[in-house]
Amino acid sequence: MHLLPKARDKWRTCPNCNILFQAAPVRIVSCPGFQTNQIHEDKGNFVEWERGSAAVEQRSTLSHQDRFYQSEHKARQTFFQTLLTQWKRYRVAFEKFCVMYWPIDLFTFTLEERRALRLAARDSFTFSKITDPRIAKWLSHRGGQWAISKLQTIQPDIAKHLVRTSDALRLNGIQYIDDSLASTLAKHRGRTLYLDNLHHIDIEVLEILVRHAGRGLSLSGLNDLSIQEAAILSNYRGRLSVNGLANPDSTTLAALVQHSGKSMSLSSLKSLSHSQAKQFARYKGDLYLRGLREIPREADSEFDNFSGKIVLKHHERHPLSHIAAVDNQSGNAMTHIGLWIVMAACVAILLVLLISGLKII
Repeated sequence: MHLLPKARDKWRTCPNCNILFQAAPVRIVSCPGFQTNQIHEDKGNFVEWERGSAAVEQRSTLSHQDRFYQSEHKARQTFFQTLLTQWKRYRVAFEKFCVMYWPIDLFTFTLEERRALRLAARDSFTFSKITDPRIAKWLSHRGGQWAISKLQTIQPDIAKHLVRTSDALRLNGIQYIDDSLASTLAKHRGRTLYLDNLHHIDIEVLEILVRHAGRGLSLSGLNDLSIQEAAILSNYRGRLSVNGLANPDSTTLAALVQHSGKSMSLSSLKSLSHSQAKQFARYKGDLYLRGLREIPREADSEFDNFSGKIVLKHHERHPLSHIAAVDNQSGNAMTHIGLWIVMAACVAILLVLLISGLKII
């Protein structure tokens, strides 16, 4: 039941619930919608309002309803908004699933991962463990050579991305590899594959590693080789480095010099006997013996007909054919210079004769 308004009643609006009603201008009245909202009038005829004792509870109920309507609004997202929300949630998992074909510039990394990758590109950071194939792919394209040098374990699904680098692959932290990992590493087609922390390699694994498709293979952690292991390594067609081999016996060395690659490095060799020099002289590639300052005089004659170059600690020794070729090139250059001088002299004489003839005329 509503009471009829009096003539002096003033129209008022509750600022909380926006209900328009009439009330006496001087009295303190309550909003008919919410009895807890009390409305006053100040001296300037401006209506003010305040909450009663139950206003806090009532307002908390309103806030709860407001939150309810907001959550209901979020539930009414468009199809594209829902798709975008779900994409952000599963984007990383999708990138890992399609990592083989996903562009490296579009990978979603955390701030910590971005900082580590930025430092790794400058060889200022090394990873001790990699489980994310996206990081492995990024490093294979833009990482420095030393970024993965401290990896102690590596899974084949991570290695298959690392071997795609065209640069050297330094895995000097790995102490053991099995057949599966060796098969993956053998697919590396870049520069040298460094496995210098392997102190023992199974024969089956070694047979897989010599199929490495890159330019070089470094196994400097091997301090001793059997005849069978040396024979397997001799089948490698790239540059072979066994810098940990300090004093190979004659049978092992005889098997190693059958290596068909471009060069072989034995930097731990500190002395060279006459018999060892005789065996090294049969090698068809370049020899890197950086542990030697000079070749002993008694062994020097064995390398007179050596076809490759010998790199020592402070200098290189080139074959006689190379020296002869250099001398021949120098002789050819002197011959060309002499011919040019003769031609210039002839042209000068002709010019003098021509000028003299013109003066006589």
